[in-house]
Amino acid sequence: MKTISKLMVLLLLSGVCFAKPAASEGEPAAKAHHAKKKKAEKAVACAACEDIKQLKEQIQAQQAEIDQLKGTQPQAAAADEKAAAAAASAASAQQQAAAAAAAAAAADSKASATQSDVAGLKTEVNTATEEAQKAEKKVSDLEHPASIAYKGIKLTPGGFLAAESLWRQHTENADIGSSYNGIPFADSTQYHLTEWRGTARQSRMSLLAEGKAGAAKLTGYYEMDFLGAAATANENQSNSWQPRIRQLFGKVAMNGWSMTAGQTWSLLTLDRKGTEARAEWVPATIDAQYVVGYTWARLMSVRVAKSFADDKATVAFSVENPAMLVAGQAPAPAPVFGGTGSGQLGNGNTYSANLAPDLIAKVAFDPGYGHYEIKAVGRFFRDRIGEVSATTTTPGVAGSNQTTFGGGLGAAAILPLVSKKLDFIAEGLVGRGTARFGDSSNVDVTYRANGSLSPIKNLQALAGIEGQITPKLSMYVYGGDEYLGRNIFGTGATATGYGLPSVKNTTCFEANSNSCSALMKNLIQGTAGFWYNVYKGSYGTLRYGMQYSYTYKNTWAGVNANPGATTGAPKANENMAFTSIRYYIP
Repeated sequence: MKTISKLMVLLLLSGVCFAKPAASEGEPAAKAHHAKKKKAEKAVACAACEDIKQLKEQIQAQQAEIDQLKGTQPQAAAADEKAAAAAASAASAQQQAAAAAAAAAAADSKASATQSDVAGLKTEVNTATEEAQKAEKKVSDLEHPASIAYKGIKLTPGGFLAAESLWRQHTENADIGSSYNGIPFADSTQYHLTEWRGTARQSRMSLLAEGKAGAAKLTGYYEMDFLGAAATANENQSNSWQPRIRQLFGKVAMNGWSMTAGQTWSLLTLDRKGTEARAEWVPATIDAQYVVGYTWARLMSVRVAKSFADDKATVAFSVENPAMLVAGQAPAPAPVFGGTGSGQLGNGNTYSANLAPDLIAKVAFDPGYGHYEIKAVGRFFRDRIGEVSATTTTPGVAGSNQTTFGGGLGAAAILPLVSKKLDFIAEGLVGRGTARFGDSSNVDVTYRANGSLSPIKNLQALAGIEGQITPKLSMYVYGGDEYLGRNIFGTGATATGYGLPSVKNTTCFEANSNSCSALMKNLIQGTAGFWYNVYKGSYGTLRYGMQYSYTYKNTWAGVNANPGATTGAPKANENMAFTSIRYYIP
């Protein structure tokens, strides 16, 4: 519409510009006026012509655009057709995709249903298998019961039968439990004799009783072997060795607390976990005396323990039956600390008159990797000093009891280097008057010049590795040391104490070795062995084992008056080998 309006204006203006004016008559003034009018009209016409020219140019430009647009219409139409075709194809593809998705969903639904059916069948099969296994186990338990039910108490027997042998390079006149203090000195008669024995005395029997009283768990345990030695026992014709108590105790446990009373391993003994009885770590040796440096005792005790943080930490305290071992040079008159036993102790041995029980505390940690312990022991020693005679200058207090205190600190750990395959074990105890808990069961105290008792410094340590090489084969290697320090009071002929340099060790050599008075300085031992399970099944376990050990014994130097003697410190060493065949009750 805008273009048509412009064309109409153009036609009108064209008429103005190209029409010829008609001549007229009139007065000269009229002519002049007419001339001015014509001139003005002409000027207007010229301006209009210029506008018309511009409009024509615009019309031509617009016509060119129209022509250009007309030329591109076929291409646009073609593009529109292609777009429409593409849209149609996309719609078709969407329909096909929707159909495929529906088919996939149907397939998934069928697969899910099939999987659900398979899972259900597996569950039914597993349930049936478990039920069959439970039924089979019930039948097996009835045919081969691991325990016996008696009035609500579960009784579980245990132990093993042993046939063992030992060989020693130097005779100790000892059975399967070695006497490390009894290793003969070099140049003694026994040093030149070897020793072989066969024995079944380490055979062991045990019975575990378990029950409940409300929330409390009750446990009773008895364990014995045949290493007791009555005065009439011998190897001449019938090896009539009597049974002896190893462990005999009862325990009640509830809400993380436990109380154990009876004969158990000492609380100082390293445990595998916590502080509970029957959780002790015991060296895997055949030698019933275990390993030099091992801290242990089995005696009457009363133990209370409390566990924390899901059993990751345990605190325990025990009171234990004491014994005091005395050695060294005594003043005159000799103090009295005990005497020969009588009644039920009437076997000819000497017993100490104890003042109070040993007191032991332990903190154990089981954080998830290994087992760790810190422990302490306190001890009480007492003797009686008799009245000093008028003819002696020995100082003392007439008719008085003298009390001395001792004790020590220890630490231990079991580290699983390879889970269930390889363990590293280390433990140690240092103190005064605690040698009784060492494997060699050595001297606790000696005499001061006034006759009172003085605890002897001692140190014991052990380290070892235990490995489960195959399901049937296990091996072990241990090394240990026990040390006793010198403890001397006074000088010259009146000197007293342990390890006097003036003591005569002349009798420690050939023909007189049985009366040797040399005192031990330290014991060092290394040992290794293995166990092999020949059979392990529902009928028990049959095992075979071998062990070798080397022990070195050193003493505090004294005086040796033998001709040509260069030292007054006798030495000793021992090579030992053991074998064992054991059948363990299932």
